[in-house]
Amino acid sequence: MKTKLCTILVVVVFVLNLPLFAQLKTKKELESLKQYTSIADALREPDKVYILDLLGSELKELPADVFKLKNLQVLYLYENQLKTLPKEISQLKNLQTIYLDENQLTTLPKEIGDLPNLEVLGLHKNNITSLPPEIGKLTKLTTLILTENKLTTLPIEIGKLANLEMLDIAYNQLTTCPNELGNCKNLATLYLANNKLASLPAGIGNLSNLKELYCDENQIALLPPKIADLAKIQVFSLANNNLSALPIEIGKLSNLISLYLSENKLAALPGEIGNLGSLKNLYLSGNQLTKLPDEIGNLSHLQELNLWNNKLKELPAEFDKLRELQNLGIGGNSITILPVFSNNVQIY
Repeated sequence: MKTKLCTILVVVVFVLNLPLFAQLKTKKELESLKQYTSIADALREPDKVYILDLLGSELKELPADVFKLKNLQVLYLYENQLKTLPKEISQLKNLQTIYLDENQLTTLPKEIGDLPNLEVLGLHKNNITSLPPEIGKLTKLTTLILTENKLTTLPIEIGKLANLEMLDIAYNQLTTCPNELGNCKNLATLYLANNKLASLPAGIGNLSNLKELYCDENQIALLPPKIADLAKIQVFSLANNNLSALPIEIGKLSNLISLYLSENKLAALPGEIGNLGSLKNLYLSGNQLTKLPDEIGNLSHLQELNLWNNKLKELPAEFDKLRELQNLGIGGNSITILPVFSNNVQIY
């Protein structure tokens, strides 16, 4: 009996000596809380600090005192001069949001994966060349911003971010994307613009909740047939690439509203493009189109069609079916005869 009592006492003493973390505040609750803007103020009442904003504080390293703020949930470190993020960042177990934009980081510590409540990670405009595999441990992460860094690849562990909703990796140096990206089943918005991608991974078709996909300013020459599985996609941007043809599967994107294909090498469009019943905006300027398929007349909700700078000499008679067309761009072609529109179409 004495042994059991001693054991209980030891456990109680151990628990009492553990650092106490307050229950996480909701986003609405955080809105009404004080936002601390200096370490000195924060240390006067560390248990009350949930939001710390050190924007533009000329920090060259993260002060160790930050790690005393055990209840910290939101940390703003924009526009400093941080070159490294210390491994002690893992001590901030309640941290939900951290913005490190416009610093001088080249990498992240593997301990970044030890932030079990992290939902938003902002790293815009740093010098990051790679991500640690431990990034995949951030299973609550919903937003990951990596624009204007120096990434050439992504770790396959990116596919473990099951709750990720928005991923922005535009303006990097990516030459490929891992197929595992397709495992991010909750991803709704994906920015891949201004990289060096020659293709999209087949696994991208597994992003069943994707609504917006931006791939502008790459070197993409071919789209995988699996894009047909992007059932919820509404915006698909592929301007300034090397596309010479579109797969017939493009016609299966029944919820697509805006399709950007300007400045590619398209000589023709598949007739299946006429199956895009929800399409409102179609941009095809700066291609090599000599003819449009008759099926384009089936785009009954089309409002904007930009055909500037192609090699067109005529438009299909079926254009008169485009009852909702409002703007038609045909400059830089050799079109001499226009179809008669029943509605007031602005031609430019």
